[in-house]
Amino acid sequence: MSVLRRHVSAVSVVTLAAASTALQIVSATGASAAPASAGCQDRLIEHAQRASVVAERNPSAFRKAAAANRVSAAGLRRQADDRALWLDPCGLRFYVEEKAPTAAQASLASSTAVRPLSETFLLESRPGSNRTIYLDFTGDTVNGTAWNQSYGADIVAQPYSIDTTVDTNFSDAELTEIQRTWQTVAEDYAPFDVNVTTKDPGAAAIDRTDSTDQVFGTRALITNGGTVYDKCGCGGVAYVNVFTSSGSNHGYYQPAWVFSNGTGKNGKSVGEATAHEVGHNFGLSHDGTSTQGYYSGVAPWAPIMGASYYQPVTQWSLGEYPDANQHQDDLAIIATGAPLRADDHGNSAATATVLGADAPANGVISTRQDVDAFGFTGSGSTTVSVTPADGVPDLDVQLSILDASGATVATVNPAVTRVSSGQSTGLDATWTGTLPAGGATYTAVVDGVGSGDPAVAGQYSDYASLGNYQIRMTTTTAPQPNTVTVTNPGAQSATVGAPASLQVQGADSASGETLTWSATGLPAGLTINAGTGLISGTPTASGSFSSTVTAKDSTGATGAATFSWAVAPAPTACTGQKLGNPGFETGTAAPWTVSDASIINNNTAKPARTGTWDAWLGGYGSAVTDTLKQTVSVPAGCKATFTFWLAIDSAEGTRRAYDTLTVKAGSTTLATYSNRNKGGGYQQRTVDLSGFAGQTVTLSFTSIEDSSRQTSFVVDDTAVTLS
Repeated sequence: MSVLRRHVSAVSVVTLAAASTALQIVSATGASAAPASAGCQDRLIEHAQRASVVAERNPSAFRKAAAANRVSAAGLRRQADDRALWLDPCGLRFYVEEKAPTAAQASLASSTAVRPLSETFLLESRPGSNRTIYLDFTGDTVNGTAWNQSYGADIVAQPYSIDTTVDTNFSDAELTEIQRTWQTVAEDYAPFDVNVTTKDPGAAAIDRTDSTDQVFGTRALITNGGTVYDKCGCGGVAYVNVFTSSGSNHGYYQPAWVFSNGTGKNGKSVGEATAHEVGHNFGLSHDGTSTQGYYSGVAPWAPIMGASYYQPVTQWSLGEYPDANQHQDDLAIIATGAPLRADDHGNSAATATVLGADAPANGVISTRQDVDAFGFTGSGSTTVSVTPADGVPDLDVQLSILDASGATVATVNPAVTRVSSGQSTGLDATWTGTLPAGGATYTAVVDGVGSGDPAVAGQYSDYASLGNYQIRMTTTTAPQPNTVTVTNPGAQSATVGAPASLQVQGADSASGETLTWSATGLPAGLTINAGTGLISGTPTASGSFSSTVTAKDSTGATGAATFSWAVAPAPTACTGQKLGNPGFETGTAAPWTVSDASIINNNTAKPARTGTWDAWLGGYGSAVTDTLKQTVSVPAGCKATFTFWLAIDSAEGTRRAYDTLTVKAGSTTLATYSNRNKGGGYQQRTVDLSGFAGQTVTLSFTSIEDSSRQTSFVVDDTAVTLS
């Protein structure tokens, strides 16, 4: 079942003739009032009549009808000059459209489906919108609506058809015309946030339960004929200003009807009629003249709310054409029910959408103030083309090309010419230019424009030159620009007062290029060599720094890397502090006792003493490799010197020894002492541990003995001096 196929009891059947001025009510239930759930409770007139007849014969009812329609009596009187305007028994307005002359019902054009035919009943112009215009081609039996007061308790509407077979087994030709109808209506309503669809959206998308319900719409029932058409012989019927109504009345005054037997079978004609009838639902009146109820326009233009069958450029109107009978702002009125779409592209070079070569972009011009900007880069022969929507577009495009300074290079706006009722030339715009071989960037600006002075028949303003378009750019392949890369060196550290250096590495995609270096955010005291990329110097201030190094080649191509640099404060004065003598973790099981007399003091003398020494390595006359270990923690920010007394004890007195002692911090060798070709001795030794600031290291003493000699190393009074 389609949406809004209601089952509320109807109260009357009305026989309507297009040429008559009165309708004969035939009661279906014996009641004379509309159902309590919808419509009015008291009739103003006995039966539906032309508004002009009511104004003449029943002024009191006419004034009440004006109030019911929320317009002034004078305003309704002006509208009543249109013979197509009727008042129902409750005094509410609806239009009974004249049947299009045979000449307007052109033979089927060679339409082309916009989508696969299998998707004909899945078409949506704006999925997800809160507003819906549902185009229903499948036929229906309508009851429980205001139409049933005039046309019978059960109104049968046949499915749309272009041949003698009237059913829902649509032929390929019928499916193509249905798509063309959708295309025409969707383009007319393209500026608005409303989904024009052939897919049954469900009742919730159409019904409006109350004024807080913001998801609603209307249904256009597009039918070959049936009960209503048999009685009215018209092109369509629709109530006025019901799109935003709420509660039971919203569905009660729907659907809007379009009769292909009265408009012509082709998608262009049916589409124009459908947009027109839905326009009445939004509150629009007819665009006519002082002598015509419907203004049919002059090539190539006609208003949608007139008779737009004959011209290829059909737009909403402000009554700017010659001898207009009214000046409704169609766009503003529709926007009270379906808001205008938000702008989809920026309107300047600074906010332009990037347009790639052979990568078309789609857009919509939604207001007369709207312009869309697209930035593009090309070289050599370059073409930018803008094409409005397929079918019967409403948008007349002007294309402007701006250079990098913002100056207008070209403006393209072809004259629009009518080819047929469904085809024109000149709505699109194409620009071709020759850009610098090295490439250049420009901005293309798309605008909807008019064709001249709208007071001249056949010309129009930019008021409703709105709708969808596609923009495409093609260009000669530009030379690829050089690419410069800089290798990120990662986080760096340094100390105030201590020299620091860093060689930054970079590469260029082009061979033979020389890079020029620069840097920002370096710690104070450091600079970069512009020719080599070497950062060097002595930091003068501590802190955390975010440094960016940039390399640039001769073509202007650049690359950059950003990294952190932590600079520690200068080492604090730690003079005089000692870590003490923690002893050795490994070595001899017990200190070795030796007298000063056994030491040959041929080096720096230590005060005479007796007693024990910290540790010894080696033995007399044996091939031994001994290791002593001691763990030392070096405070951060201090210079550290490890000191110890080294006694070289030789039982052979002045005879030469061949032993060596290696001192390491972890795996790093700090010093090597050799007694080769020397006698014994006693002296203070030092090793620098500043490179291990903030670390805990293990010091090791390794002795390698010569089996032919009797020499040992004795380590005494170890300490770390901080300075």
